[in-house]
Amino acid sequence: MDIAPAVTTSSMNTTLDLLPDLICVVSPDRRSDYFNKAWRSYADGPNHDFASDAWVDWIIPEDRDQIEQILRLSLETGEQQTTECRLMGGVSPGSANSGRWFLFRTVPHRDASNTLLFWFHILTDVHEQKLREQKTSHTARMRMAMLNVSSDCIKVINTDGTLAHMNEAGCTALNVDADSGFGMKWLPLLPQEAWDPGEQALEEARNGAGARFGGLSQIPGQPPRYWDNVLTPLLNTSGGVEAILCVSRDVTKVRENEARIGMLLREVTHRSRNMLTVVRAMLRRTVPDPRASFVTSLDQRITAIARGLDLLVREQWTGASVEDVVTAHTAANGESCLSRLRLEGDPHIRLRAEAVEKIGLAIHELTTNAVRYGALSNDTGAVTINWQIEGKNDDALFRLQWKELGGPPIMEPPSKGFGTAVIERNPRGIEGANVICHHEADGVFWEFTAPAKRVLTRLPTN
Repeated sequence: MDIAPAVTTSSMNTTLDLLPDLICVVSPDRRSDYFNKAWRSYADGPNHDFASDAWVDWIIPEDRDQIEQILRLSLETGEQQTTECRLMGGVSPGSANSGRWFLFRTVPHRDASNTLLFWFHILTDVHEQKLREQKTSHTARMRMAMLNVSSDCIKVINTDGTLAHMNEAGCTALNVDADSGFGMKWLPLLPQEAWDPGEQALEEARNGAGARFGGLSQIPGQPPRYWDNVLTPLLNTSGGVEAILCVSRDVTKVRENEARIGMLLREVTHRSRNMLTVVRAMLRRTVPDPRASFVTSLDQRITAIARGLDLLVREQWTGASVEDVVTAHTAANGESCLSRLRLEGDPHIRLRAEAVEKIGLAIHELTTNAVRYGALSNDTGAVTINWQIEGKNDDALFRLQWKELGGPPIMEPPSKGFGTAVIERNPRGIEGANVICHHEADGVFWEFTAPAKRVLTRLPTN
């Protein structure tokens, strides 16, 4: 490498004085020949010897070795070198100080024949930018620490399906090294059964919609773990999908508990049905005449209770639709009965468990009476059952009506027995409920009303 004597001109120095960066012109033998105005201004005050070859002493001790290494490397290679350092200011060299951040560069200056004339040592104040970077880095570390505390597997997926980031729980679940740098495809880390639903969910998220699918993972030697994967698109400022956030929650315990609850419900149902069967058998063996009409009525009512129990168990005690309740308690009287029923109402309206039991028994009793004495006792009668919701939100009212048409003339019974209690008084056990029941010329009219929030599993909204 050819080296020429240091040459600085007054015009160049004047130009350097106009620049905001701290610039020192250094000869090839590492002699400081000129400090520009910004450098000299930084040297004003107690740190007056900063504008000298001793300026390195004003670098905080933690960064000084790095600067010395950069200086040696630039002299050896003749190439530009860059690093960051912190300068002390307003205190004597060696004092404890966090310092002010600068970007330090050694820039060689050569003539047309590539002969090294001198070096520019340039210090650019990047303190505010560095503080912002540190704050951002600190915030990122804090957020990462928060993510790592979570037992959920949290990951950021690029739109091409590769992993951009993943917390510790995700690395453990997918058996991925946390220091791998990621970049691998996410779906191949899952069992093959999850690939198709996973790809479909990714496609939905790429198009800006949230998606969800179930998954499974298994580390060798350990039992399988089931996951609920929720994908949320992350949008950029222009509204496009930049990446996809996937939160995978371990639902293994939930699945185990659901299976256990299901087993218990089936066992309770089995035992309850056995108990009802025992009650029916005891009834027939206890009364003098098991063929008596009251025995048959009681047997049918016990069967209705069992039918309602089956319906609730099938729905895991979350309630049942009005249509299913009505159908279940009228089907026992045969297809001919069903063909003469007209059901009018939203099939999606669902009753709470308590309402299923009370309304179901009332429908059973109304059906039994209609078959014996009312509109279903002849060949021409029919029954219309309609239900609806009136109003919205907390003021909504649920209304269910039973209307017989074309039945034979019937009289109001002189006394009210157990059947009347089931039809009228039992449904009133629901808070706020009211029941109307009277005999018209061609059959019974029965109406049940109650606040929707007391009898329905879900309230109507605006």
